[in-house]
Amino acid sequence: SIYTIRSCKDHSRYFLEFLGKDVYCYNITEKTLEDYIVYLQDIRKITNGVTINSYIRNISPILKYAMKKGYILDEFMIPQVKEQEVIKEIYTQEELKTLLEKPKKRDFVEIRTWAVLWTLASTGVRARELRELKVKNIDLLNRTIIVNKTKNKKARYLPISSSLADVLEEYLDVRGQAGDIEDYLFCTVYNSKLAMSSLQVAVKKYCNSRGIEKTSLHLFRHTFITNAVNKNVSPLVLKRITGHTTLKELNRYYNAKTVDL
Repeated sequence: SIYTIRSCKDHSRYFLEFLGKDVYCYNITEKTLEDYIVYLQDIRKITNGVTINSYIRNISPILKYAMKKGYILDEFMIPQVKEQEVIKEIYTQEELKTLLEKPKKRDFVEIRTWAVLWTLASTGVRARELRELKVKNIDLLNRTIIVNKTKNKKARYLPISSSLADVLEEYLDVRGQAGDIEDYLFCTVYNSKLAMSSLQVAVKKYCNSRGIEKTSLHLFRHTFITNAVNKNVSPLVLKRITGHTTLKELNRYYNAKTVDL
């Protein structure tokens, strides 16, 4: 994706700055990467293990390609920093009930944000994928959402519950212009693609107006996966719905604290 390419370019530039002009490709070793990690920690003052690993992960495809082509003489394992696992507090059932309650005013932005939260909470779709959805991707008759633009380039179907179907029907009625199937589903008031920053601001404002301090878009994905596991949804089915490549990755999204869920 364009976001991955942008990150790879930025992180490659940082690595080249660390290497300097006197280091050639064939001189790069595992020790070079270990020194780079120290450089990020001591010089750039990056102490978060997740951030450091993202720096390393975004240059690893280039290094592996160089090893494959023989530009780097000796193959080696790409080192990683051991991360401190942090449990994310997902949206509780009470918070979801508050957020998913139908708005009293029939304002486009309010209804759109309400429909967005319903979609995120009911399908676990990524926010960037949600922004790419078009009217034609919604099949209310067969109760499915077709996600064509995904993180891993693999299209997938998302099931639409009867409750979500009712919400989307009402949203499309308020939205208007639903006859043009090429229009973006969750659009701006000018019927253009919704920017990520605008989506984040709208959700934050909406959540705060209802007394909810949590405003993370991605947290709805964690919440959806946790609730699905608690309802005994098959991990294989859940992996297909969420678009995760492995069960290990899916497991990272599960919050085991289920006392109040």
